[in-house]
Amino acid sequence: MKTFVTALAFGLVVATAPVAAQDLGLDLPSKETVEAQKKARKNQVASQRVGRAIMDAFELYEQEQLQEAIVLLEEELPDAEGYDRAYLSRFLGTLYAQAERTEEALPMLKNAADQDVLGWSDQAAVLKLVGQLSLQEEKYAQSVTYLQKWFEFTGEMDPQALFYVANAYYQQKEFAKIVPYAEAALKYADEPKKDYYTLLMASYFERKMYDQAIATIEEGLDVLPETIPWWPQLAQMYMLKENLPKALQTMEIAYLAGYLKEENQFKLLVQLYDNEGIPYKAATTMLKHIQSGDVEGTAKNYSTAANSFHRAKEFAEAAKWYGKAAELTDDREDKGEFLRKQGNLLVQNEQYVAATTPLKGALDLARGDDKGRIYMSLAEAFFYGGDYRQALTYVNEAAKFDNQRRSARSWKGYIQSTAKRKGVDL
Repeated sequence: MKTFVTALAFGLVVATAPVAAQDLGLDLPSKETVEAQKKARKNQVASQRVGRAIMDAFELYEQEQLQEAIVLLEEELPDAEGYDRAYLSRFLGTLYAQAERTEEALPMLKNAADQDVLGWSDQAAVLKLVGQLSLQEEKYAQSVTYLQKWFEFTGEMDPQALFYVANAYYQQKEFAKIVPYAEAALKYADEPKKDYYTLLMASYFERKMYDQAIATIEEGLDVLPETIPWWPQLAQMYMLKENLPKALQTMEIAYLAGYLKEENQFKLLVQLYDNEGIPYKAATTMLKHIQSGDVEGTAKNYSTAANSFHRAKEFAEAAKWYGKAAELTDDREDKGEFLRKQGNLLVQNEQYVAATTPLKGALDLARGDDKGRIYMSLAEAFFYGGDYRQALTYVNEAAKFDNQRRSARSWKGYIQSTAKRKGVDL
């Protein structure tokens, strides 16, 4: 930060190659024009008093006496005029910025810039700083104005300054205007920058230009594959385009590379396995990451695994994890539903005696017509388990519910005829 302030105070502006930038809406001077403007610009010198004050303040700053340096310059400012005032304002504004007194720094620096009397390097530095601080203070239109003045004054294509303009446009929701500045920032950066790609992708995403957003993030991942949040973002954009195979492929690449770290990323992978008809993989992936602590072991997450096992026709596993989900929830309705599903799956898996325990638990929690279907499930479990008396008891209870009456009557006759055939007296 100290080097930053020193550079601003004494005009050490880093030069970059000038370029034509019609796409940015700028009138950039050529290198030759800039050199001519530097020579033609009036070189003024601060008065002896102001010059001495600036040097004394800088010595205090170097000794880390920032507040003392500020006070010294504040005492000089009221009597300064013309070039002295602009020069003093620029330096004092820079110290205010260093002291995080941005509300005081910004108007002072803006005033110095607007007078347009400073030497070339000083004028360039103050224009850029006004643009940066305006962005920080959420004065986005002002930030754009002064950074654009800086571009047109220096002819430089500084990637960070380009990014600041793009960011200001984003904050103003002028999404289309982001693109040329973000692209230019990427072009002129020494190395790929995550923030530049992110802002460009956001510009397309906000305008529902998903193909362009996908192309941007794919390009970003080519050069910055370790940028973990981009992988699920890319997958979600493929999902918006209903390209689920590509979404799954994206998440699998990230998963195998070890890039996935967050719970919602693992859960997205599980969702994609399910959507693409790979429920067993969905279930085992969810359980693996619950057990490793990557995903919280909640009732909802265990029930997700159980649902996937159910779709994979792994009934015993599905029943097991519905039971775990039921143990973990305090919600009466959820617990009853998990127990009902567990019981029904045990019936499907021909574990008839075992099925009756969760079904009775579900019955205790059920309300209204839900009781009728659980009575029917219990009747079925007891019937196939060979206990025809209990089966008849539960089917008679089921018959009391409108939604089960017809089915219960059919089952009742079937239970009675089967019991008679097997010599069981009901």
